[in-house]
Amino acid sequence: MKIRKIDCPYCKIPMKYLGNKRIQLGKSGIIFEHLDHWLSGALPVSIYECPGCGKYEFFRSDMN
Repeated sequence: MKIRKIDCPYCKIPMKYLGNKRIQLGKSGIIFEHLDHWLSGALPVSIYECPGCGKYEFFRSDMN
């Protein structure tokens, strides 16, 4: 896992690394809600937050 050193495009200050998470893909249904999510899969991402303005940045990651 590579932690990037990036600056906020708005504040120009370093963004804080929040970790890797899996973002669920797909829509949410009423009856088969869990089945829809299970079939859609999840996208592993690295998450960064700007401590100044609260902007979030997401990057694809490999969570093996």
